[in-house]
Amino acid sequence: MLNRKNIFIFLFCVTQLTVIFAQTEDIDVSYYKSTSNANAYPFVEQQNKKVDNFLTKVSVGGTLGLQLGRYTNIEVSPDVAYHFNDWICLGIGGTYIFSHYNDNQSVSEPINSHVGGLGAFAEGHLFNYVALHVEYRWLNYDLYTYNTHNVIEKTRINSHNILLGGGFYRKIDKFAIYFQIFYNISNRSVQENILDDVVYKAGFAFFLK
Repeated sequence: MLNRKNIFIFLFCVTQLTVIFAQTEDIDVSYYKSTSNANAYPFVEQQNKKVDNFLTKVSVGGTLGLQLGRYTNIEVSPDVAYHFNDWICLGIGGTYIFSHYNDNQSVSEPINSHVGGLGAFAEGHLFNYVALHVEYRWLNYDLYTYNTHNVIEKTRINSHNILLGGGFYRKIDKFAIYFQIFYNISNRSVQENILDDVVYKAGFAFFLK
């Protein structure tokens, strides 16, 4: 009787273990994984999409200038712009110019000058070839003048400039080139303005995405 009872208990335990393992195997573990993924990956993808959309609207570029001769000017003017759409953008930029003047007939020794500045601009694009441009540019530079003893004196001054104009602008895929002409409407004397009345600008831009 004892042996039969033990056999019965043993068979009952085996039956229960079989049922438990069968239920464990039937549980869809992927359900929990999918729930976790559904909460995590769409958020990451959405954030990446926002970053990509922002980068497609940002361009970086600027102008490089070089003039050789009695007046030697080396210019580097980088800028960054945000394009709201295909027609209008806003941007900021900086300017650095190294100027070297060497004329034995007018000055006893060469004159070196460093020009620095900042600016902001708005630009509209029409017909995929034409750009209209308005810009404020602040420049800080050395002004050289002769004193009463006929000796050159250097004074560091600021120049505030408002430029209006436009010209050629062409975007091809992620690259853009431009050539523009501006008129400096700032009301300053010629001696106190490093920029001419007419300013020429040629440059390029790359879109980040």
